[in-house]
Formats: sequence, C-alpha cells, structure tokens
Amino acid sequence: MIDDQLNVNSHIEHACEKASKAINAIARIMPNNAGPSSSKRRLLASVSSLLRYGGPAWAAALETNQIQRKHSSTFRLMAMRVVSAYRTISSEAVCVIAGMIPIGITLEEDSECYRWREVLVQDTEEVCTL
Repeated sequence: MIDDQLNVNSHIEHACEKASKAINAIARIMPNNAGPSSSKRRLLASVSSLLRYGGPAWAAALETNQIQRKHSSTFRLMAMRVVSAYRTISSEAVCVIAGMIPIGITLEEDSECYRWREVLVQDTEEVCTL
C-alpha cells in the first residue's frame, strides 16, 4: 500500500492494525493467566509475519520514530502474550524471556538478505550472458 505522497506509512499502519487484531483474537482464546504453555503460545506468535510482510521494501521508513514506535509496540504486545507478562515489562526483557529477536533486528536481517539475493541474481545473469 502506497499513499498519494508515495509513503509506505499507510502500509505499516495497516499491517500493525491487522497484527493487533490477530493478537487480540488470540488473547481471547488464551487468557494471560492460564492456558497453553509458552511453547504453544510461541507457535501462535507467527503473527510477526504480518509485521514483516514486504519489509525490505519499506524498511527505510522505520527510521522515523513514530513508525518505529508503532511497529515495536505491536511486536511487544505479541511477545507479552507469548510469555503471559504484565504490561509493565520492558520490551527488551519480554523479547529475552520469549526467546524472540526484536522486530527491528529481524527487519534489518530481511533487508540484508534481500540485498544479497539481488547481488547474487545480478552475478548469475552476468555469468549466463558470458
């Protein structure tokens, strides 16, 4: 999704909203004080794929604090549900306890892999033309 000013902010906001709805739906199934073990909860934490969709294309937009905060808070909510933590826990602590890599680092890794893939494709095309 790109808005009329060629920004991807609307895409990121839409993805965060969609992920939040999915997290809340899971939270209704598994209350915070009881329910499945953390390993089963981690399986349901695949909501992060909603946050990572198209990441290499819009990763530069995360340089703005507003977008980064919204994206990180959605990921934090998901990590809190994985470990059944209270809302007073820090983002770093909840990621460590959940055994999840923070979303900013994951997006940087996705972008780097995408760049390397582009380089490999270009090198392969050059070899094929020779």
